[in-house]
Amino acid sequence: MRLRQIEIFHAIYTMGSASAAASALNISQPTVSKILKHTEDQLGFYLFERIGGRLVPTEKSIKLATQIEPVFEKFNAFNQFISTLSNTPLGHIRFAMTPAFSLEIAPKALVAFSQRNADTTIEVKTLHATQLMQALLENQVDIGLVFDAPNFPSIAKTSLLSTELICIASKDLTINDSAPLQLQDLRAHSLITLNSKSVLGQTLNRKLQDIFEEPLQSHIIVETYHIAKSLAKYKAGIAIIDAITAFSGDISDL
Repeated sequence: MRLRQIEIFHAIYTMGSASAAASALNISQPTVSKILKHTEDQLGFYLFERIGGRLVPTEKSIKLATQIEPVFEKFNAFNQFISTLSNTPLGHIRFAMTPAFSLEIAPKALVAFSQRNADTTIEVKTLHATQLMQALLENQVDIGLVFDAPNFPSIAKTSLLSTELICIASKDLTINDSAPLQLQDLRAHSLITLNSKSVLGQTLNRKLQDIFEEPLQSHIIVETYHIAKSLAKYKAGIAIIDAITAFSGDISDL
């Protein structure tokens, strides 16, 4: 199938009629019908049944649609990229960050950058660290913001700052009266920990296992520090998270 055939099939599939598809694509209905018939002849099976003036997808059409959807999304992204190139005098930046930076740090920086560079468009994504590094390698993004970036020969990295990990819990929960708090003080409490997708989570979990001298028993295992913070706020347990997430937003109950 050619891209035009895919485009017309997708339009009919989502809108239910040749006339609606023609209107959406800004072409004539006879053209849509002609290309649909040519596509069905080429494939050797019907894509739609004609029922009550509507085109109802066949079983094979439904299966085909699941394979075409990613292609169509990529095609739309390509068209959007072309549009950006033609309408952006100075530039276009594809920026990605891990969820921790999406709460306050990155939005504030993006606003400041956008105000200074009004003619530059910014495409923003939130990805986990491994996904972000892969996106950089595949040239899907131009720049990323992560904790503890791994070394890749083809990716340049710059350390912006150091932060620390913070123990958080609901104010209603008494952890220990000692100051400062020690990791071993957490042994008797329900813990909220990060899964193995996080480099910092892996490091912290190994450290806790060494301190506890036994396998780590997590009460809840999450994927982001932001979720861990919310769970701690609602008294699900104690979490150790990065200071950036810990002090972003409302901390009155923590």
